[in-house]
Amino acid sequence: MPNDSKELQHAQRRSRRQRLLLERYRQAFAVQSALLRLADLASSVPSMRDFYPAVHEVVNQHLHAVNFYVASVDLTTERYRVEYFADEKDGEFSESISSDLLSGGLTGYVVRTGKPLLCGPQEYEQLANAGEIGRHGTMSHEWMGVPLRRADRVIGVMVVQTYDAGFHYTEPDQQLFEQIAEHTVIAIDRVRQRELLEATVQQRTAALQDTNESLQREIRDRIEAQELQVALYRISELAADSADTSEFYEAIQGVLGGLMHSENCYIALLSEDRTLLTFPFYRDQYSLPAFTKPLGRGLSEYVIRTGETTLIDEDRAEVLTELGEIRASDYNSLLKGHQATSWLGSPLIVENEVMGVIVVQSYDGYYVYGQREKEILHFVSQHIAVAIQRRLAAEQQRLHHDELERRIVESTQELREMNASLMREVEQRKKAEERLYFEANHDALTGLANRQNFLQQLTQQFAMRRRKKAGMALLFLDIDRFKEINDTHGHHIGDDLLCEVSSRLLAVVRDHDVVARLGGDEFVVLLTVLDDDIVAEEVAQRIIVAMSDPVRIKGLVLNTGASIGIAYWHAGYKTSEDLMKNADAAMYQAKGSGRGCYLVYREDVGPSKE
Repeated sequence: MPNDSKELQHAQRRSRRQRLLLERYRQAFAVQSALLRLADLASSVPSMRDFYPAVHEVVNQHLHAVNFYVASVDLTTERYRVEYFADEKDGEFSESISSDLLSGGLTGYVVRTGKPLLCGPQEYEQLANAGEIGRHGTMSHEWMGVPLRRADRVIGVMVVQTYDAGFHYTEPDQQLFEQIAEHTVIAIDRVRQRELLEATVQQRTAALQDTNESLQREIRDRIEAQELQVALYRISELAADSADTSEFYEAIQGVLGGLMHSENCYIALLSEDRTLLTFPFYRDQYSLPAFTKPLGRGLSEYVIRTGETTLIDEDRAEVLTELGEIRASDYNSLLKGHQATSWLGSPLIVENEVMGVIVVQSYDGYYVYGQREKEILHFVSQHIAVAIQRRLAAEQQRLHHDELERRIVESTQELREMNASLMREVEQRKKAEERLYFEANHDALTGLANRQNFLQQLTQQFAMRRRKKAGMALLFLDIDRFKEINDTHGHHIGDDLLCEVSSRLLAVVRDHDVVARLGGDEFVVLLTVLDDDIVAEEVAQRIIVAMSDPVRIKGLVLNTGASIGIAYWHAGYKTSEDLMKNADAAMYQAKGSGRGCYLVYREDVGPSKE
C-alpha cells in the first residue's frame, strides 16, 4: 500500500507537469498566432482606420475582448486621444471621452506608472479612494490595460474589460496581452509610415499634374503665332473642303511639313471596337502603305494607351521594351526590319478621348526630333483631330449611343487595370522587402541565420526570460580540421563542406531550435525550449554523431568532426555576451581535449567534459 500511494503521488505530479507543459504550449501557440497576424496586418492594412478593428479581432481571438479600446498620448502636450473604442455598455461613450477623463482614469494611471494593470472592483475602489484615479463611465467587473511603448517611452494604452462577474482575467492573459501590445506598436509604426508614403505619392502626383498644365501653357506661348495661325487656318479649311479623303490627308501632311520634318509620316485611327488600327494615311521610305493591323504593343499603341505626346529614340525604345510597354516584333512589323532612330507621336484626342495617333519618324540619324517639334506636334494634333472628327461626324453621330456604352466599359476596365497594377506594385514591394530582410539576416553561403540575426534572437530570449523563467542552452560549434581541408583542397571545397555541415545540423536539431553561422567554421545552436539539461547534451551528441560520418564532395572523402561547448542559461547571467563567452570557452576546451566531443561550462569549475 505505501508503494501504491507513492506511485499515485508520482503520477499526480507528472500529470500536473504535463498539464502545465500543455498550457505553456497553448500559450506559446497563441502568442505566435497573434504575432503572425499582427505582422500580416502591418503589411496589408491600408490605413489606421482599418488597422485598429483588425487588432481588436486579433485580441478577441485569444482573450475575452468584446470590450476593447486603444488610447494614445502625445508625449509633448500630454494630451490623450481615443484611437479606437468598442464597449457593450458605453457604446457611444467614445465620442465624449476627453483627454482629462482619460488622464484621470485607469488609462492615465497605466501611462504614469508605465506598468500593466489588472483591476477588479476592490482595486478600483482602492485607487479611487487614494486619489490615483477618478470615477468615469461604467465600471467593469475587471479591467486590464497594458502600456504601448516605443523604446522606453509610453505612447498609449491598450485595454480589455469585462462586465461579466463570472469571468476573470489571468496572469497568462496579461502576459499574452503585453506581448500583443509590444508588437502592436511596431505594426502601428509600419502602417503609419505606409500612410505617409501614400500621401507623399499623391502630393507628388498632383504636383506633376500642375507641372504638365503649366508646360502646356508655355507651349502655346512659344510657338510662333503667325506660322501656327496659318497652319491652323489651313487645317480648318481642309475640314470643310470637299476634296476626297486621300487628298485631305495629303494636305494635312503638307501643312505639317511646313512646321517640321515630316517625310515619313502616318496617321492611325482606332477601329470602332478598338481592336484594330487603320491607316488612312501612311507614307514611309521603307514600307508600303498599311491598311489595318491588330492592336498590339507597338509605339503607336503606347501613345494611345498613355494619351501623351511621346518622343522616342533608340535608348528610350530599349527601356520601354524591357518594361514590357512595347514589343520589338510589333514595333518593327510595319517597317520591314528598319527601326526609326527618332520617333515622335501625338495622340489624336477629341472630347477627351483618344481616337488615334499622328506620327513622324526618321531613320539612320538623318533627322533628330527635339522638344520644339514635340510641342508643335502636340498642339497641332488637337486641331488635326478636330478636322478628322468633322469628316467622320455623320458616322459618329449614328454610333453615338454605342460609343457612350463603350466609354463606360473602357472606364471600368481602366479602373480594374489600375487596381491590378497597384496590387502588383504592392506585391513586388512586399517581395523586395522580404528579400532584403532575408539577405540582411541570413548567411549568404548556407542560408542559416547570420551573426546579427542570431544575436537579436538571443537578446530577445534573454528579455523573455527576465519576465518568465524557462530553460535555455547555447551550443558553440567548431568544425574539426576545417582549416586543413580548406587550405589543402581550396575554398570551393571548404564552402561545400560548410553547406553540408549546415544541412546535417538542421537535420538533427529540433524544429524550434535556432541554428546560425557566426562566420568561418563557427556555428551556434540555441535551444530555447529546454525542460531538462540532458536535452542539450542529447542534441550535442546527435551533432557529433552526424558530423563523424565522412563527407563526400566532388570525388573527395573528407573526415571531419565537431567540437562543441555548452552553456546553460540561469538567472545569474546579466547579458547574452556572457553566455556566448562561456559557451565559446567550453568549445575551445573541447577542441583541446581531443576534438569530436562536447564540454559543458559549469560556473564553479569552468568547462567540464560530460
